[in-house]
Order: sequence, then C-alpha cells, then structure tokens
Amino acid sequence: MKLPTGKIYAKAMLDELGIVGLVDVREVASQLRLELNEVEVDGFDGALIRAEGVSFGAIAVRRGISEEGRKNFTIAHEIGHYVLPGHDKCDDVCLDTDVGNWSDVDKQLEREADEFAAELLIATSFARHRFSETAPSLQTISAVATDCRASLSATAWRYCDLAPYACAIVWSKESRITWSRASAEFGFFIEWGGYLEKGTFARALFEGGKAEGESPSVIRADLWLDSRRLNEGAEIWEQSIFLRNYRSVLSLLWIKEPISKQDDTEDLLPELDPFGLDSVKRRR
Repeated sequence: MKLPTGKIYAKAMLDELGIVGLVDVREVASQLRLELNEVEVDGFDGALIRAEGVSFGAIAVRRGISEEGRKNFTIAHEIGHYVLPGHDKCDDVCLDTDVGNWSDVDKQLEREADEFAAELLIATSFARHRFSETAPSLQTISAVATDCRASLSATAWRYCDLAPYACAIVWSKESRITWSRASAEFGFFIEWGGYLEKGTFARALFEGGKAEGESPSVIRADLWLDSRRLNEGAEIWEQSIFLRNYRSVLSLLWIKEPISKQDDTEDLLPELDPFGLDSVKRRR
C-alpha cells in the first residue's frame, strides 16, 4: 500500500535532520530556517510566509490556541506546507477548520500537511512500540499525545495506523459521526455522517448520561457495526470520553474475538483515503 505523500516526506526529513524519537517542532523550524512567531489574531490558526528566491520563511501561529498539542500540531502543519511538493501554490493562511480536520477529504493539500504533521510529531519509530505495549485504551493514546506534545485527535488517528489491534477511532459531534479511522485488522466500515445509536456510550455522553464508557466496556456490536455481517450476540469493546473544549466525543472501538459471520463473502469497501481523488463519502 502506497504511503501518503505527507508521511513519506516527514520520514525523509526526520532522517535528513538526524532526529530520532520525540520531536521538538520549534527546533525543526529553526533548522529549516523558519522564523516562528506567536501572534494575537482571531482570523486564523497558522500561516506560512515564504521568502522568494531563498530558503527562508516564517510561521505565524495564533497565540490564543490554548492546548499545547494543538499549537504544536499547527506549527508542524505549516512546516508541512513549507517542505511538501506543490504546496507553494496553496493559501498562506490556515483556518482552524484547515488544521487537523480529518473529516474534510476535499482539501488534498491540507490533508497532506496534516499527515505530515502527524508523522512528524508522532513518529512511527517512537509510537509503534508505545501503542503495542498495552491493550487498547484512550489512556494510552492520551499518554502518547502528552509525551509527543501532539493533539489528541492526531494521536488517535495515528493509533489506528500503528497499533497491532482490530480497533477504530470515532470522532462525533452533536450525536453524529464526524470522522472515523479503522486499523487494517478491524474489517468494518463506519459511515461518516451517521447518527450514533442509542445504547452506545458515546450517545449517552451527548445526552448527559452516566459516563460508564470512560473505561473500556463491552457493548453490543450491532450498535456500531452492520448487523448483517455479525454473529448473533456479537460484542465489541467501547471507550468514550467527552471533550468539553470541542463539545465532541472521542470513541475507541476494539474487537477482541472474531465477530464476523463465517460465510460472509461480501466485499468491504476500503476505508476512505483522505488523499484520494474520490472525495465522495462511500456507503456500503
């Protein structure tokens, strides 16, 4: 499977700079001769200013971004625009909806910069081992996000790339699925835009119910997955947390034992590639 352009260039840049393990994006910017400034603005989260004819530029990042991980991800995103081929023609300013917005598959250059930033901050060489040390949990994802000084959403996205489990991450807002990401082993497609089913811990959090799902708990698989492909009584594990700053819920789904029908021969559509030319949200 071909790696997205953003990942390839982030890996190559880390190798060229001789960086192993945790990455300081401010130091990376300095090595690339990118001046970094935090500015008092409301109109954008990040901006890249290029110097014509010389390898020099400047990054402006909104000072008001309260979360360090989000601010670092924005800086890494702008570094991506600086080094990725073809990005010299893109807009100089990135709104908050352009950075780390995994649901928007139409903006190819922004998604490439996001994938670059995710690999830069949460490098495969560091995160793969950390993700496989323990059973799936949002606590593991949060701990790696803290260590890498990266955003939780980007770390969750990377988790499904690197963790050796049948798992999926789902981001929901107003009781609807905004985006999802599944590991290669998961084997099920979760449709974007659909409403959360009553009975899921994620839906209960939106309705102000008890947060039993904040620890990994067993739940009926058909509340999340296509019942036609499931064994009778199939169960999965769900862990969900409410993110107050975003008024959203982040859910981790995990399949411990096989739950698909043995005679299931239906071809599964591949997970929507955020870098693909086909930006239509696919349905089963």
